[in-house]
Amino acid sequence: MMNLIVKIFILSVTSNLLVCCGQTRRNVQIKQDSQNQTDQKYTKVISDSTNKLTDKMEQLEVEYTVWGFACPNWIQSKDNQNNDSTVNYLSLHFYIEPASKSLELPANFDPEKHKLKIKGKFYEKEDYPQGTVEIEEPMPKAKVFRYVELKILNKND
Repeated sequence: MMNLIVKIFILSVTSNLLVCCGQTRRNVQIKQDSQNQTDQKYTKVISDSTNKLTDKMEQLEVEYTVWGFACPNWIQSKDNQNNDSTVNYLSLHFYIEPASKSLELPANFDPEKHKLKIKGKFYEKEDYPQGTVEIEEPMPKAKVFRYVELKILNKND
């Protein structure tokens, strides 16, 4: 009788271990699957690769605006200084994109201390910078300025 109780006990413990390990493995699998779905969900490029640049080369002085949500962050300095309440402030903002990796903003760029002088062209249609990937928070389309020259200026100058 004691032998039977020991066998039942061992069988019970073994089956519980198998169930627990299986559930742990399943939970890990679920986490991996949901992570893969998240990764796949946010790999869709949302910018329009057919959007063409205008012919007009422009030189802009721009400042970065910090928002609490995903939206275009750049505004011309002259527009940022106007206190015209009849103009939609958000509509004055746009995206910028470097024409090459060598023109990307350096790590020491500080939006509170610096502004940019950039030379380039706007795209014809409102869109997102080339290669923009979909994110969880929807982003509005806006004008995009592709710059070929970049100079960092102090805001106080």
